[in-house]
Amino acid sequence: MGILDWMAAGYLAKRGSNKLNPPQVTVPNGFEMRALKAKGMNEYTIVYSKKGSGSTSQFTISRNTRSMTGGWKFHWPENY
Repeated sequence: MGILDWMAAGYLAKRGSNKLNPPQVTVPNGFEMRALKAKGMNEYTIVYSKKGSGSTSQFTISRNTRSMTGGWKFHWPENY
């Protein structure tokens, strides 16, 4: 195996681990989380909407994000 094969294997393993270990998300009152998608190696995209609304919005968080304005809180697994 060449160096590029090792790097590709490491990248894919990290992405797989990212999908298996998502953060726990505390959603503020008045909102509901529609989706939590792994994006790359260290990021997640959160899709949310206001309760009772059909339109959605989204934002991206990384592993060093602990909270956001409006009451959003993120709790990461200990193995990171």
